[in-house]
Amino acid sequence: MLIYLLLFATGLFSGFLAGLFGIGGGVILVPVFWYLFSFYGIPDSEAFKLSIATSLAVIAVTTFVTSGFHLLKGNLERKDVLNLLVYIISGVAVGALVSHFLPGSALKKTFSVFLFLVALRMITGRKSLFELKGSNFLVPTAVFLSAVSSTLFGIGGGVVVNSLLFSFSEMRASEVVALASGVSFLNALFGTLIYALIPAETFVNWQLGYVYLPAAFLVSVGALLGSRAGLLILRRVSHSNLKRAFGILLIFLSLKILFS
Repeated sequence: MLIYLLLFATGLFSGFLAGLFGIGGGVILVPVFWYLFSFYGIPDSEAFKLSIATSLAVIAVTTFVTSGFHLLKGNLERKDVLNLLVYIISGVAVGALVSHFLPGSALKKTFSVFLFLVALRMITGRKSLFELKGSNFLVPTAVFLSAVSSTLFGIGGGVVVNSLLFSFSEMRASEVVALASGVSFLNALFGTLIYALIPAETFVNWQLGYVYLPAAFLVSVGALLGSRAGLLILRRVSHSNLKRAFGILLIFLSLKILFS
C-alpha cells in the first residue's frame, strides 16, 4: 500500500514541476523510477529500461490532455501533426532499435549527459540564437530528433522541439509549445506501445513488456493533478529564477546518475 501512495506522490511532484517549469515529466520520472526499481533489486540495465517505458506511458496520458487542450484552443492543427507522422514513427523506431542494442549502463550514462544539457539550458535561459527563415527541414528534423530522444530517454521530446524551434525558427511561442505538446503525445504513445510489446523478463506483478502498469496509472493521475497546482504557483512567482534553481538541481541529479 505504501508503494502505491509513493507512486501517486511521485506523480503529484513530477506534474507540479512540469507545470511550474514548463518541462516534460520524464526528466523527473526516469530517475525516480530507476531508484524505485533498483531498490527492489532489479538489475541496473533492466531497471533503467523499465523506467524509460513506464515514464513514456505516463507522458502519453498527460500529453494527451495538454495536446487536446491546444487542439480545442486552435493552437494546433490536426493536419499539421499528421503530416509529421512519418518523422515521428521513424524516429521512434530508430530510438527503439538503439535502445535495444545499447546496454542499460550506456543508456543510463547517455541519459545523464542529456539531463545535464537540459539543465544548462534552463540555467542560461537562452531562447534565441538566430533564425532560419523559410527553412523546410527544421520542423521535420526537430520532430525526428525528438522522437529518437523520446524512446531513448523516456521523455516526451517536447524539450527537443522547443529548444530547436525557439532557437532557430521564427515561429510564435504559442505555435511551438502547441506543436511540442502534440508531438510529445505521439512520441510517448508509439514509444509506450513498442516497449509494451518487447518481450521482457517479468520482475514485478502487472508488468506489460517493460511497462509497469500500476506506476503508469497512479503517477499519471497524480501528474494531472500536480500540473494544475504548478500552473497556479507559476502565476505568482518569478519563473526565470525558479527555472535556474531547478536547473541546478538537475545538474546534481545528472551527476548522481552518471557516477552511481
